[in-house]
Amino acid sequence: MNRSISGTGKRVGHLLVLLLVLTAGPALAVNLAAFERMWTPPDGGAAIRMWGFVEDPGSCAALPNSWLPGPTQQGVVNGTLSITLRNCLSEPVSLIIPGLETNLTPQTFVDAKGRTRVRAFTHEVPADNGTTVATYSWNNLRAGTYLYQSGSHPAKQVPMGLYGAVTVGRDAAAANDVVLLFSEIDPALHGTAEAANTKNYKPKYYLINGQSALPGSTPPVIAGGRNQKTLQLRFLNAGLMTHVPTIQGPYMKLIAEDSYPYPFAREQYSVLLPAGKTIDALWRPDAQASFALYDRRLSMTTNGTPGGGMLVSVDVGKKFPWILYVPPIIHGGVVLP
Repeated sequence: MNRSISGTGKRVGHLLVLLLVLTAGPALAVNLAAFERMWTPPDGGAAIRMWGFVEDPGSCAALPNSWLPGPTQQGVVNGTLSITLRNCLSEPVSLIIPGLETNLTPQTFVDAKGRTRVRAFTHEVPADNGTTVATYSWNNLRAGTYLYQSGSHPAKQVPMGLYGAVTVGRDAAAANDVVLLFSEIDPALHGTAEAANTKNYKPKYYLINGQSALPGSTPPVIAGGRNQKTLQLRFLNAGLMTHVPTIQGPYMKLIAEDSYPYPFAREQYSVLLPAGKTIDALWRPDAQASFALYDRRLSMTTNGTPGGGMLVSVDVGKKFPWILYVPPIIHGGVVLP
């Protein structure tokens, strides 16, 4: 099917005039832990070691047995986000949110040639089996969609799985919103994470919200709200490769990039989503149906087998559906349903 990208030239009067969808106060305090667990590929391949963020259970011994992207943090416009991090990994870790301003304290080391090198963008939590915690704070949150991720050796730790989404506010035209977090897994990188590098990065698995479609099976389901109700699609790319999310259905209206609003909406079927990028789009389904959403750059293989990878079904119904395969939202330390 031939697809084209077109600009509307129409002024978006409501552009990011956001509703405060939270009922609590402007301060959000969250406790997370960095941990190591295994991810089981959908094709039955060998389990792959992952690092990730999870709601802090209070000790490293009580961590979950499986991996997903870190839980989505839902902040308040002009509010404060504070994350206290426990480290259950074998090396120091830290937290940053590109696009949100805060005071950073870079950490350095001296290499074998006597050169001072930066190891982390900000203060770290040492690798001490969870004994020490550190807090990271951001004030005056700006409306938009953000990635939170490790700020320590990010070229390695982020591909290992240390990432999640932050959402702040919602566009006034949207009845609901959904996170679509794109990432990849290269098993070779994850086999020996302490000494790994990404020079020869070759992903075998392609994920949306931590799930990879299995060829020949029903793809993971994302709830698309109700027919004729506008949905805010929050695209994030935590991987190292560029992806092009595409939806088979009505045009999307792209309204913001890296949390900064466009002066005009752009009507497109697809979204250019480079590494580290976030895009906000409005989408109004025109039928009670299932709409395929996939990577147009064809990251649609599962360990080399076509027909899987970055493919989900956006289901639109008459009744309010549950959202599947979306990391849970944490607000005030409580996981929201």
